[in-house]
Amino acid sequence: MAIEREEMQEIVKSYRKPIGLNLGSHSALDAWLGQRDYNFRTIIYTTPQRARIYLQNPMVGKPGEVIEDLPALARRDLIVAKDPADLKNRGEWKAAIVILDKYPDIVKYVDDLIDLECLQIPNRAFSVYVGGDSYCSVIEDKFAVPILGSRKLLKIENRGEIERDYYWFADKAGIPYPKSHEYDVYKTGIKFKEPIDDPILLKAEHAHREFEREFIFAADSEDLEEKIEREMKIGNLSKESLERGRAEQIILGPHANFNFFFSTLDEKQDWGDIDDWYAKLYKTNVDDARTCLANQFLSIDERRETILDGLKRLPVDVQMKIKDVPSFEVTCHVPMSLRESLLKDVHKFADAFLLATRKYEPPGIIGAWCLQTIITWRKIGSGMAVEYGLYDVPEGKEAYMHVPATQDVALRHGGGTNTHMGIGAQYSNAKYQRRMSMGDRIALEIRRAWERKKLQEIVT
Repeated sequence: MAIEREEMQEIVKSYRKPIGLNLGSHSALDAWLGQRDYNFRTIIYTTPQRARIYLQNPMVGKPGEVIEDLPALARRDLIVAKDPADLKNRGEWKAAIVILDKYPDIVKYVDDLIDLECLQIPNRAFSVYVGGDSYCSVIEDKFAVPILGSRKLLKIENRGEIERDYYWFADKAGIPYPKSHEYDVYKTGIKFKEPIDDPILLKAEHAHREFEREFIFAADSEDLEEKIEREMKIGNLSKESLERGRAEQIILGPHANFNFFFSTLDEKQDWGDIDDWYAKLYKTNVDDARTCLANQFLSIDERRETILDGLKRLPVDVQMKIKDVPSFEVTCHVPMSLRESLLKDVHKFADAFLLATRKYEPPGIIGAWCLQTIITWRKIGSGMAVEYGLYDVPEGKEAYMHVPATQDVALRHGGGTNTHMGIGAQYSNAKYQRRMSMGDRIALEIRRAWERKKLQEIVT
């Protein structure tokens, strides 16, 4: 039976002071740092294989405390346990690492986590390791711990596996994204229903690692059919993964991940002249204007991928002779900034996506989320130049413009925000006049909601 938001809202009303609950993977270090610096206790639950990440990077100390003797503060503030129930009997602690045999075991301790007054901070690892299936059924039906985020939107990242994935929402939002191409699946590979002469990409599950994706790039549909047949023989793809896969156009341009935080607290406030003028300029009502203003832009990052990044650094004559299909697993992230004039389109598309989630899966996005794009250069049509902020194109003439096309959407704490950990990001730092990474912004929202007795407004 699905967990209803109202049930979680009632639970947090009794919380005296919440504890941040984080699955130890993905972006947990950024979340932990933010919770430490905003004076909230933290629980990291992890496994023996990944525990060393958190054992060797302890975020201890009081907010603003100068740390010189790290072992002494770790001894004072950090505890480690096998069972969350044990944390209640360990006296004063600031952070706890809970080491489970496997991540899904956390569901066994729902009652203990509520007794501890936990708020789950979702990340992608939480969705895939605790979610249980493509529909995140365990999270939606069994993990009855309040989530700072969108419980029912976590599953839409499983593109091609559910009907209403993020491409469905992008379509409803009317924002650009790569078009898909249909194909039939056979025992040895695929066959496209119509030939495609343009560059094309297959996204499908890896045959041996269900949480990893296979990305196969090709010059056209015939080239992709041949490459998929080879991958089937090697064993990297299966008939089942191809049936759930997606073949889509390749949009050429740099990748940029835009990290946003939607504040349910801020959308209910008066923004002065800003919300009135926003409504007037963009022909909307003041309530929708405040919703868009509360969709706060924090940072940009770029992904670096194995083995693609190394391949790109080789001379082209060497690249052409390499026979293995390169893999595209995300390995690291680097900070980015964007040409300032393009931010208007990023905001426009991000707001449209947010409003679509509110309409079709209320309450829609809450908290951290990420719009992952490719910034391409394309014709925008005659008469559209002024709408894109181009003032030097003669009336009636066709114009070209940079356009951010949506490639992925993350409806939780994004994986690239660790690159801003400890230093913040230029857009959020400037707005808040202090260091503000995504982990900081999450913790700030918890503090504001807790102090105002409005925790129920930020959870599902």
